[in-house]
Amino acid sequence: MFQANRPRLAGALLVLVTVLGTGCSGVATREIASARAELHREPLGMNAKGHPDASIDASGAVKIGSDSLVLSRAQKAETLRYREAVIALVDLSLDKAAHMTRHVMARTVFAMMTGRLDKMEKKLEQQGLALSHSPEFCAALGDVVRRQDQMVQAVVNLRPYAHVSQREVDNCVAGRPYHAGI
Repeated sequence: MFQANRPRLAGALLVLVTVLGTGCSGVATREIASARAELHREPLGMNAKGHPDASIDASGAVKIGSDSLVLSRAQKAETLRYREAVIALVDLSLDKAAHMTRHVMARTVFAMMTGRLDKMEKKLEQQGLALSHSPEFCAALGDVVRRQDQMVQAVVNLRPYAHVSQREVDNCVAGRPYHAGI
């Protein structure tokens, strides 16, 4: 009797796990939305080895350690443009992650049930790499570099916090590994 009901049991289990997975996907999507809201609201943190942490708030004001920098209107505009470029890059990443999350659970359950989990893991890794080397992502990273360079020309105190170079953008475009330590 158990043998005859095995396909039905496996089907029911697959539906149950998919429904539970969809709920998990919803939780992940809500967490991504929460992270996005926090990113837009909270100061953008920056760090540099041997230097106190720095931040740029939503108005463009800068703090290094506990000291607030006195900035001209033009300097504040540059720090704000840099902050907005970083947020745009992170927003793009979160959008792509949310899209992937909506489909991952059901596909993972199917891969587990069919014994193709290794293939699924490789496919997810490839999708992640494709995202981090997509033209849209590389262009946003390039914008961060341009805004960062303009910001540190205007606010020299932030030079130690400038970590992203054109080399990372070039590696992004070429599909090579890179480190964008923003």
